[in-house]
Amino acid sequence: MFFLTLIACIAWFEPESTPVDRSDVSAHLTGNFRADVPEFQRIGPVHDSPQSSVQAVRFEAPKGFVVSGALWTPNDPGTVGVVVAHGHYGQGKSSPEAQEVAHRLAARGVWVLAVDSPGVEEGDTPGRQIHFAEGAHNRGALVAGGTSALAVQLSGLHSAVSVLRSLGANKVGVTGASGGAVASFYLAWLDERVGAAVLASPPPIPREAAASGCPCDHIPGHPGPDPGLMGQLQVPSLWLADVAQDKPAGLGRLADFRVMEGPHSYTEEMQRASVAFFEETLGVAQGEWLETVPQLTLSSGPFSNDDSSLTSLARGGGAPWVPNPVDTDVAQVACRGTGPVVLALGPHDPVQFAAAGLRVCAVRMPAPGNDTWDEAAWVESIGRGTVRADALVGAVQAAARAHNARAVWAHRTWAMIAGAMALPFVVHEPVREPSQLADSDPAWVHVPQAWHGVMDAQLARALAVSMDEAPLVAALKNAANGP
Repeated sequence: MFFLTLIACIAWFEPESTPVDRSDVSAHLTGNFRADVPEFQRIGPVHDSPQSSVQAVRFEAPKGFVVSGALWTPNDPGTVGVVVAHGHYGQGKSSPEAQEVAHRLAARGVWVLAVDSPGVEEGDTPGRQIHFAEGAHNRGALVAGGTSALAVQLSGLHSAVSVLRSLGANKVGVTGASGGAVASFYLAWLDERVGAAVLASPPPIPREAAASGCPCDHIPGHPGPDPGLMGQLQVPSLWLADVAQDKPAGLGRLADFRVMEGPHSYTEEMQRASVAFFEETLGVAQGEWLETVPQLTLSSGPFSNDDSSLTSLARGGGAPWVPNPVDTDVAQVACRGTGPVVLALGPHDPVQFAAAGLRVCAVRMPAPGNDTWDEAAWVESIGRGTVRADALVGAVQAAARAHNARAVWAHRTWAMIAGAMALPFVVHEPVREPSQLADSDPAWVHVPQAWHGVMDAQLARALAVSMDEAPLVAALKNAANGP
Protein backbone atom coordinates (compact mmCIF):
# COMPACT_ATOMS: atom_id res chain seq x y z
CA MET A 1 0.00 0.00 0.00
CA PHE A 2 1.25 3.45 -0.94
CA PHE A 3 1.09 5.03 2.51
CA LEU A 4 2.89 2.18 4.23
CA THR A 5 5.51 2.10 1.46
CA LEU A 6 5.98 5.86 1.83
CA ILE A 7 6.52 5.80 5.56
CA ALA A 8 8.90 2.88 5.19
CA CYS A 9 11.01 5.04 2.87
CA ILE A 10 10.85 7.99 5.24
CA ALA A 11 12.17 5.76 8.01
CA TRP A 12 15.56 5.66 6.24
CA PHE A 13 15.94 9.41 6.71
CA GLU A 14 14.46 10.08 10.14
CA PRO A 15 16.79 9.58 13.11
CA GLU A 16 15.89 7.25 15.94
CA SER A 17 14.10 9.07 18.76
CA THR A 18 15.12 8.50 22.34
CA PRO A 19 12.41 6.56 24.22
CA VAL A 20 10.75 8.47 27.04
CA ASP A 21 8.67 7.34 29.98
CA ARG A 22 5.10 8.66 30.01
CA SER A 23 3.67 5.77 32.02
CA ASP A 24 2.34 8.21 34.61
CA VAL A 25 0.24 9.92 31.95
CA SER A 26 -0.91 6.60 30.55
CA ALA A 27 -1.95 5.35 34.00
CA HIS A 28 -3.93 8.52 34.68
CA LEU A 29 -5.80 8.52 31.38
CA THR A 30 -6.69 4.83 31.41
CA GLY A 31 -7.86 4.66 35.03
CA ASN A 32 -11.55 4.60 34.03
CA PHE A 33 -11.26 2.14 31.12
CA ARG A 34 -13.63 -0.83 31.14
CA ALA A 35 -12.21 -4.30 30.50
CA ASP A 36 -15.56 -5.67 29.31
CA VAL A 37 -17.88 -4.83 26.43
CA PRO A 38 -20.69 -2.53 27.59
CA GLU A 39 -24.25 -3.31 26.61
CA PHE A 40 -25.62 -0.57 24.41
CA GLN A 41 -29.19 0.61 24.01
CA ARG A 42 -30.58 1.77 20.68
CA ILE A 43 -32.76 4.85 21.14
CA GLY A 44 -35.23 6.64 18.92
CA PRO A 45 -35.75 6.53 15.16
CA VAL A 46 -33.54 4.79 12.63
CA HIS A 47 -32.33 7.34 10.08
CA ASP A 48 -31.48 6.62 6.47
CA SER A 49 -27.89 7.29 5.47
CA PRO A 50 -26.20 6.55 2.12
CA GLN A 51 -25.85 2.75 1.92
CA SER A 52 -26.31 2.52 5.70
CA SER A 53 -28.56 3.47 8.58
CA VAL A 54 -27.82 5.41 11.77
CA GLN A 55 -29.42 5.45 15.20
CA ALA A 56 -28.71 7.06 18.57
CA VAL A 57 -27.31 4.75 21.25
CA ARG A 58 -26.32 4.88 24.91
CA PHE A 59 -23.92 2.78 26.96
CA GLU A 60 -22.06 2.94 30.26
CA ALA A 61 -18.48 4.15 30.05
CA PRO A 62 -17.02 4.13 32.59
CA LYS A 63 -19.22 1.77 34.60
CA GLY A 64 -21.99 3.64 36.32
CA PHE A 65 -21.90 6.61 33.96
CA VAL A 66 -23.93 6.66 30.75
CA VAL A 67 -22.66 8.26 27.53
CA SER A 68 -24.51 8.77 24.28
CA GLY A 69 -23.48 8.18 20.68
CA ALA A 70 -24.68 7.38 17.20
CA LEU A 71 -24.09 4.05 15.47
CA TRP A 72 -23.86 3.76 11.69
CA THR A 73 -24.75 0.27 10.41
CA PRO A 74 -23.65 -0.33 6.78
CA ASN A 75 -26.04 -2.11 4.42
CA ASP A 76 -23.14 -4.38 3.48
CA PRO A 77 -20.87 -4.30 6.53
CA GLY A 78 -17.22 -5.19 6.33
CA THR A 79 -14.74 -5.86 9.12
CA VAL A 80 -13.56 -2.28 9.67
CA GLY A 81 -14.84 0.08 12.35
CA VAL A 82 -14.07 3.73 13.04
CA VAL A 83 -14.69 5.69 16.23
CA VAL A 84 -15.50 9.38 15.68
CA ALA A 85 -14.62 11.85 18.44
CA HIS A 86 -16.26 15.23 18.01
CA GLY A 87 -14.70 18.60 18.74
CA HIS A 88 -16.12 21.51 20.68
CA TYR A 89 -18.56 22.57 18.01
CA GLY A 90 -21.65 22.59 20.23
CA GLN A 91 -23.64 19.87 18.47
CA GLY A 92 -21.57 16.88 19.50
CA LYS A 93 -22.04 13.86 17.26
CA SER A 94 -24.67 15.75 15.23
CA SER A 95 -22.17 18.40 14.14
CA PRO A 96 -21.13 18.34 10.47
CA GLU A 97 -17.53 17.87 11.62
CA ALA A 98 -18.53 14.53 13.15
CA GLN A 99 -21.33 13.12 11.03
CA GLU A 100 -20.16 13.99 7.50
CA VAL A 101 -17.09 11.75 7.61
CA ALA A 102 -19.18 9.11 9.42
CA HIS A 103 -21.73 8.99 6.57
CA ARG A 104 -18.97 8.67 3.99
CA LEU A 105 -17.15 5.90 5.83
CA ALA A 106 -20.37 3.95 6.48
CA ALA A 107 -21.17 4.10 2.76
CA ARG A 108 -17.93 2.13 2.24
CA GLY A 109 -19.06 -0.66 4.58
CA VAL A 110 -17.47 0.74 7.76
CA TRP A 111 -19.13 0.39 11.16
CA VAL A 112 -18.98 3.89 12.68
CA LEU A 113 -19.67 4.91 16.27
CA ALA A 114 -19.59 8.63 17.09
CA VAL A 115 -19.48 9.33 20.83
CA ASP A 116 -20.63 12.44 22.68
CA SER A 117 -18.41 13.75 25.41
CA PRO A 118 -20.40 14.58 28.57
CA GLY A 119 -22.01 17.99 28.61
CA VAL A 120 -22.45 18.51 24.87
CA GLU A 121 -25.51 17.37 22.92
CA GLU A 122 -27.29 15.57 25.75
CA GLY A 123 -25.46 17.21 28.62
CA ASP A 124 -27.72 20.00 29.82
CA THR A 125 -28.02 18.47 33.29
CA PRO A 126 -25.50 20.15 35.63
CA GLY A 127 -23.96 16.88 36.79
CA ARG A 128 -22.78 16.05 33.26
CA GLN A 129 -21.07 19.26 32.16
CA ILE A 130 -17.26 19.27 31.74
CA HIS A 131 -16.76 21.99 29.15
CA PHE A 132 -15.65 25.59 29.58
CA ALA A 133 -16.77 27.66 32.59
CA GLU A 134 -20.03 25.74 33.07
CA GLY A 135 -18.10 22.54 33.73
CA ALA A 136 -15.50 23.99 36.10
CA HIS A 137 -16.83 22.37 39.28
CA ASN A 138 -17.20 18.94 37.70
CA ARG A 139 -13.69 19.11 36.23
CA GLY A 140 -12.36 20.19 39.59
CA ALA A 141 -14.14 17.39 41.45
CA LEU A 142 -12.79 14.82 38.99
CA VAL A 143 -9.21 16.04 39.44
CA ALA A 144 -9.67 16.16 43.22
CA GLY A 145 -10.76 12.52 43.09
CA GLY A 146 -7.78 11.34 41.07
CA THR A 147 -9.14 11.38 37.54
CA SER A 148 -9.94 14.12 34.97
CA ALA A 149 -12.40 15.26 32.33
CA LEU A 150 -10.04 14.02 29.60
CA ALA A 151 -9.83 10.58 31.21
CA VAL A 152 -13.63 10.36 31.29
CA GLN A 153 -13.91 11.30 27.62
CA LEU A 154 -11.35 8.67 26.66
CA SER A 155 -13.21 6.02 28.63
CA GLY A 156 -16.23 6.54 26.37
CA LEU A 157 -14.11 6.24 23.23
CA HIS A 158 -12.32 3.16 24.57
CA SER A 159 -15.66 1.45 25.18
CA ALA A 160 -16.78 2.48 21.69
CA VAL A 161 -13.91 0.38 20.31
CA SER A 162 -15.21 -2.56 22.34
CA VAL A 163 -18.71 -2.07 20.91
CA LEU A 164 -17.42 -1.96 17.32
CA ARG A 165 -15.36 -5.10 17.80
CA SER A 166 -18.39 -6.90 19.26
CA LEU A 167 -20.24 -6.05 16.04
CA GLY A 168 -17.58 -7.69 13.89
CA ALA A 169 -15.02 -4.95 13.28
CA ASN A 170 -11.62 -6.60 13.68
CA LYS A 171 -9.76 -3.52 12.43
CA VAL A 172 -10.52 -0.20 14.12
CA GLY A 173 -9.49 3.39 13.45
CA VAL A 174 -10.30 6.68 15.14
CA THR A 175 -10.77 10.21 13.82
CA GLY A 176 -11.95 13.63 14.91
CA ALA A 177 -11.49 17.35 14.40
CA SER A 178 -10.12 19.97 16.81
CA GLY A 179 -10.82 18.66 20.32
CA GLY A 180 -11.85 15.42 18.65
CA ALA A 181 -8.36 15.23 17.17
CA VAL A 182 -6.90 15.55 20.67
CA ALA A 183 -9.03 12.67 21.91
CA SER A 184 -8.21 10.62 18.80
CA PHE A 185 -4.50 10.99 19.46
CA TYR A 186 -4.76 9.73 23.03
CA LEU A 187 -7.06 6.85 22.11
CA ALA A 188 -4.71 5.70 19.33
CA TRP A 189 -1.81 5.84 21.80
CA LEU A 190 -3.54 4.15 24.73
CA ASP A 191 -5.75 1.51 23.07
CA GLU A 192 -3.69 -1.18 21.33
CA ARG A 193 -6.79 -2.28 19.38
CA VAL A 194 -6.73 0.97 17.37
CA GLY A 195 -4.75 0.53 14.18
CA ALA A 196 -4.85 4.00 12.58
CA ALA A 197 -5.83 7.59 13.39
CA VAL A 198 -6.74 10.72 11.42
CA LEU A 199 -6.53 14.09 13.18
CA ALA A 200 -8.26 17.00 11.43
CA SER A 201 -7.42 20.58 12.44
CA PRO A 202 -5.47 19.37 15.49
CA PRO A 203 -4.56 21.94 18.17
CA PRO A 204 -1.30 21.56 20.13
CA ILE A 205 -1.13 18.20 21.91
CA PRO A 206 -0.95 18.08 24.86
CA ARG A 207 -2.69 21.31 25.72
CA GLU A 208 -0.50 24.00 27.22
CA ALA A 209 -1.34 24.88 30.80
CA ALA A 210 -2.62 28.34 29.90
CA ALA A 211 -3.54 27.74 26.25
CA SER A 212 -6.86 28.65 24.73
CA GLY A 213 -9.37 25.91 24.11
CA CYS A 214 -11.32 23.74 26.47
CA PRO A 215 -9.57 22.89 29.75
CA CYS A 216 -11.49 19.60 29.57
CA ASP A 217 -8.55 18.43 27.41
CA HIS A 218 -5.88 19.09 30.03
CA ILE A 219 -3.77 16.35 31.57
CA PRO A 220 -3.34 17.39 35.22
CA GLY A 221 0.30 18.15 35.90
CA HIS A 222 1.42 17.53 32.34
CA PRO A 223 1.20 20.61 30.13
CA GLY A 224 2.49 20.84 26.58
CA PRO A 225 4.44 21.11 24.46
CA ASP A 226 5.90 17.64 25.00
CA PRO A 227 7.61 15.97 22.02
CA GLY A 228 8.20 12.94 24.22
CA LEU A 229 4.48 12.38 24.59
CA MET A 230 3.85 13.01 20.88
CA GLY A 231 6.37 10.30 20.12
CA GLN A 232 4.33 7.70 22.01
CA LEU A 233 2.02 7.19 19.03
CA GLN A 234 3.11 3.96 17.34
CA VAL A 235 0.36 3.43 14.74
CA PRO A 236 -0.07 5.06 11.31
CA SER A 237 -1.56 8.52 11.70
CA LEU A 238 -2.59 11.32 9.36
CA TRP A 239 -2.34 14.90 10.63
CA LEU A 240 -4.34 17.47 8.65
CA ALA A 241 -3.40 20.97 9.83
CA ASP A 242 -5.75 23.83 9.01
CA VAL A 243 -3.02 26.50 9.26
CA ALA A 244 0.47 26.64 7.83
CA GLN A 245 2.92 25.15 10.32
CA ASP A 246 5.84 22.78 10.62
CA LYS A 247 5.42 19.13 11.53
CA PRO A 248 5.07 19.00 15.34
CA ALA A 249 8.20 17.94 17.16
CA GLY A 250 8.12 14.36 18.36
CA LEU A 251 5.92 12.85 15.67
CA GLY A 252 7.45 9.58 14.56
CA ARG A 253 7.94 7.72 11.32
CA LEU A 254 4.37 6.52 11.07
CA ALA A 255 2.93 10.04 11.11
CA ASP A 256 1.97 11.69 7.80
CA PHE A 257 1.68 15.44 8.37
CA ARG A 258 -0.05 17.65 5.78
CA VAL A 259 -1.22 21.26 5.69
CA MET A 260 -4.70 21.89 4.27
CA GLU A 261 -5.28 25.54 5.02
CA GLY A 262 -8.88 26.52 5.61
CA PRO A 263 -11.50 26.78 8.34
CA HIS A 264 -10.93 25.14 11.70
CA SER A 265 -13.13 22.21 10.82
CA TYR A 266 -13.21 18.80 9.13
CA THR A 267 -13.41 20.04 5.55
CA GLU A 268 -14.41 17.90 2.59
CA GLU A 269 -10.82 17.98 1.38
CA MET A 270 -9.72 16.60 4.75
CA GLN A 271 -12.44 13.96 4.63
CA ARG A 272 -11.25 12.79 1.21
CA ALA A 273 -7.74 12.41 2.60
CA SER A 274 -9.11 10.64 5.67
CA VAL A 275 -11.11 8.05 3.73
CA ALA A 276 -8.17 7.41 1.40
CA PHE A 277 -5.90 6.97 4.42
CA PHE A 278 -8.23 4.40 5.98
CA GLU A 279 -8.36 2.61 2.62
CA GLU A 280 -4.56 2.30 2.76
CA THR A 281 -4.16 1.43 6.43
CA LEU A 282 -7.30 -0.48 7.39
CA GLY A 283 -8.47 -1.87 4.07
CA VAL A 284 -11.65 0.21 3.76
CA ALA A 285 -13.37 -0.60 0.46
CA GLN A 286 -12.88 1.84 -2.38
CA GLY A 287 -15.92 3.46 -3.96
CA GLU A 288 -17.37 6.59 -5.49
CA TRP A 289 -17.13 9.74 -3.43
CA LEU A 290 -20.40 10.99 -1.93
CA GLU A 291 -20.70 14.61 -2.98
CA THR A 292 -23.53 15.28 -0.52
CA VAL A 293 -24.49 13.66 2.77
CA PRO A 294 -27.49 14.25 5.04
CA GLN A 295 -27.37 16.48 8.10
CA LEU A 296 -29.30 14.62 10.78
CA THR A 297 -30.29 15.35 14.36
CA LEU A 298 -28.95 12.31 16.19
CA SER A 299 -29.83 13.18 19.77
CA SER A 300 -30.86 10.42 22.14
CA GLY A 301 -32.84 12.91 24.20
CA PRO A 302 -32.10 14.72 27.47
CA PHE A 303 -30.64 13.11 30.53
CA SER A 304 -32.56 13.43 33.77
CA ASN A 305 -31.26 14.78 37.04
CA ASP A 306 -31.53 11.22 38.37
CA ASP A 307 -28.82 9.96 36.01
CA SER A 308 -25.36 9.47 37.45
CA SER A 309 -23.22 12.57 37.75
CA LEU A 310 -19.55 13.07 36.98
CA THR A 311 -18.71 13.55 40.63
CA SER A 312 -19.63 9.90 41.21
CA LEU A 313 -16.56 8.99 39.14
CA ALA A 314 -14.07 10.61 41.51
CA ARG A 315 -12.09 7.58 42.59
CA GLY A 316 -10.80 8.97 45.86
CA GLY A 317 -7.24 7.84 45.19
CA GLY A 318 -4.05 9.68 45.99
CA ALA A 319 -2.96 11.70 48.97
CA PRO A 320 -5.24 14.34 50.51
CA TRP A 321 -4.29 18.00 50.30
CA VAL A 322 -1.75 19.25 52.82
CA PRO A 323 -1.60 23.06 52.55
CA ASN A 324 1.69 24.36 51.18
CA PRO A 325 1.34 28.17 51.17
CA VAL A 326 3.15 29.94 48.34
CA ASP A 327 3.56 33.69 47.89
CA THR A 328 2.42 34.07 44.28
CA ASP A 329 -0.67 36.25 44.82
CA VAL A 330 -1.34 39.52 46.61
CA ALA A 331 -4.74 40.05 48.22
CA GLN A 332 -6.64 43.32 48.18
CA VAL A 333 -7.80 44.26 51.69
CA ALA A 334 -10.38 46.88 52.70
CA CYS A 335 -10.85 47.55 56.43
CA ARG A 336 -13.53 49.37 58.40
CA GLY A 337 -14.37 49.86 62.08
CA THR A 338 -12.23 49.80 65.20
CA GLY A 339 -11.16 47.10 67.60
CA PRO A 340 -9.44 43.73 67.19
CA VAL A 341 -9.08 42.75 63.54
CA VAL A 342 -11.06 39.93 61.97
CA LEU A 343 -10.17 38.93 58.43
CA ALA A 344 -13.30 38.35 56.32
CA LEU A 345 -13.13 35.83 53.49
CA GLY A 346 -16.28 36.19 51.41
CA PRO A 347 -19.60 37.97 52.01
CA HIS A 348 -20.38 39.23 55.52
CA ASP A 349 -22.43 41.86 57.34
CA PRO A 350 -20.08 44.65 58.51
CA VAL A 351 -22.81 46.13 60.72
CA GLN A 352 -22.76 43.07 62.97
CA PHE A 353 -18.97 43.21 63.23
CA ALA A 354 -19.10 46.89 64.17
CA ALA A 355 -21.75 46.20 66.81
CA ALA A 356 -19.43 43.55 68.29
CA GLY A 357 -16.57 46.05 68.50
CA LEU A 358 -14.52 44.38 65.77
CA ARG A 359 -12.56 45.86 62.93
CA VAL A 360 -13.34 43.78 59.83
CA CYS A 361 -10.81 43.58 57.00
CA ALA A 362 -12.41 42.14 53.86
CA VAL A 363 -10.07 40.17 51.62
CA ARG A 364 -10.53 40.08 47.88
CA MET A 365 -8.42 38.21 45.35
CA PRO A 366 -8.26 40.34 42.21
CA ALA A 367 -9.14 38.58 38.98
CA PRO A 368 -9.36 40.03 35.46
CA GLY A 369 -13.01 40.69 34.66
CA ASN A 370 -14.26 38.68 37.63
CA ASP A 371 -14.84 39.92 41.16
CA THR A 372 -15.33 36.42 42.52
CA TRP A 373 -12.33 34.28 41.57
CA ASP A 374 -9.64 33.92 38.93
CA GLU A 375 -10.71 30.94 36.86
CA ALA A 376 -7.81 31.26 34.43
CA ALA A 377 -5.27 30.95 37.25
CA TRP A 378 -7.07 27.88 38.57
CA VAL A 379 -7.14 26.24 35.13
CA GLU A 380 -3.43 26.89 34.69
CA SER A 381 -2.67 25.43 38.11
CA ILE A 382 -4.27 22.11 37.12
CA GLY A 383 -2.25 22.00 33.92
CA ARG A 384 0.95 22.63 35.83
CA GLY A 385 0.11 20.18 38.59
CA THR A 386 -0.08 22.74 41.38
CA VAL A 387 -2.93 23.39 43.81
CA ARG A 388 -4.46 26.83 43.37
CA ALA A 389 -5.57 26.90 47.01
CA ASP A 390 -1.90 26.98 48.11
CA ALA A 391 -1.47 30.41 46.50
CA LEU A 392 -4.64 31.65 48.15
CA VAL A 393 -3.52 30.41 51.57
CA GLY A 394 -0.24 32.26 51.08
CA ALA A 395 -1.97 35.49 50.08
CA VAL A 396 -4.46 35.35 52.97
CA GLN A 397 -1.72 34.57 55.49
CA ALA A 398 0.23 37.61 54.26
CA ALA A 399 -2.89 39.76 54.64
CA ALA A 400 -3.42 38.44 58.16
CA ARG A 401 0.14 39.32 59.16
CA ALA A 402 -0.05 42.78 57.58
CA HIS A 403 -3.21 43.69 59.48
CA ASN A 404 -2.48 41.80 62.70
CA ALA A 405 -5.66 39.74 62.37
CA ARG A 406 -6.84 37.86 65.46
CA ALA A 407 -9.46 35.61 63.80
CA VAL A 408 -11.00 34.75 60.43
CA TRP A 409 -14.54 34.78 59.03
CA ALA A 410 -15.02 32.26 56.18
CA HIS A 411 -18.06 32.17 53.93
CA ARG A 412 -18.95 28.83 52.30
CA THR A 413 -15.97 27.38 50.39
CA TRP A 414 -13.53 29.83 51.97
CA ALA A 415 -13.55 27.37 54.87
CA MET A 416 -10.94 25.44 52.89
CA ILE A 417 -8.54 28.40 53.14
CA ALA A 418 -9.41 29.44 56.69
CA GLY A 419 -8.85 25.91 57.95
CA ALA A 420 -5.29 26.01 56.61
CA MET A 421 -4.38 29.04 58.74
CA ALA A 422 -3.09 29.20 62.30
CA LEU A 423 -5.92 31.46 63.46
CA PRO A 424 -9.30 30.73 65.02
CA PHE A 425 -12.08 30.88 62.43
CA VAL A 426 -15.79 30.44 61.88
CA VAL A 427 -17.68 29.22 58.82
CA HIS A 428 -20.90 30.74 57.51
CA GLU A 429 -23.13 28.59 55.24
CA PRO A 430 -20.81 25.59 55.14
CA VAL A 431 -20.48 23.45 52.02
CA ARG A 432 -20.02 19.80 52.94
CA GLU A 433 -20.40 18.04 49.60
CA PRO A 434 -20.29 18.88 45.87
CA SER A 435 -24.08 18.82 45.49
CA GLN A 436 -24.26 21.92 47.73
CA LEU A 437 -22.02 24.01 45.49
CA ALA A 438 -23.37 26.97 43.53
CA ASP A 439 -22.08 28.47 40.29
CA SER A 440 -20.81 31.44 42.31
CA ASP A 441 -18.55 29.19 44.40
CA PRO A 442 -14.94 29.08 43.14
CA ALA A 443 -13.77 25.79 41.66
CA TRP A 444 -10.42 26.03 43.44
CA VAL A 445 -12.24 24.45 46.40
CA HIS A 446 -11.65 21.09 44.71
CA VAL A 447 -8.26 20.39 46.26
CA PRO A 448 -7.01 16.78 46.17
CA GLN A 449 -9.49 14.63 48.11
CA ALA A 450 -11.62 17.68 48.93
CA TRP A 451 -14.73 15.53 49.19
CA HIS A 452 -13.04 12.49 50.68
CA GLY A 453 -12.25 13.94 54.09
CA VAL A 454 -10.38 17.23 53.56
CA MET A 455 -13.38 19.56 53.76
CA ASP A 456 -14.77 17.66 56.75
CA ALA A 457 -11.43 18.05 58.52
CA GLN A 458 -11.33 21.80 57.84
CA LEU A 459 -14.85 22.31 59.15
CA ALA A 460 -14.02 20.28 62.25
CA ARG A 461 -11.31 22.81 63.14
CA ALA A 462 -13.72 25.76 63.14
CA LEU A 463 -14.78 27.54 66.34
CA ALA A 464 -18.34 27.50 65.04
CA VAL A 465 -20.22 26.56 61.89
CA SER A 466 -23.68 28.00 61.25
CA MET A 467 -26.15 29.29 58.69
CA ASP A 468 -26.82 32.23 61.05
CA GLU A 469 -24.30 35.08 61.26
CA ALA A 470 -25.03 36.22 64.83
CA PRO A 471 -23.53 33.28 66.77
CA LEU A 472 -20.51 33.30 64.45
CA VAL A 473 -19.79 36.97 65.10
CA ALA A 474 -20.14 36.30 68.83
CA ALA A 475 -17.62 33.47 68.61
CA LEU A 476 -15.22 35.73 66.71
CA LYS A 477 -15.60 38.46 69.35
CA ASN A 478 -14.61 36.02 72.10
CA ALA A 479 -11.65 34.73 70.10
CA ALA A 480 -10.42 38.18 69.05
CA ASN A 481 -10.63 39.56 72.59
CA GLY A 482 -9.09 36.51 74.21
CA PRO A 483 -5.56 36.22 75.58
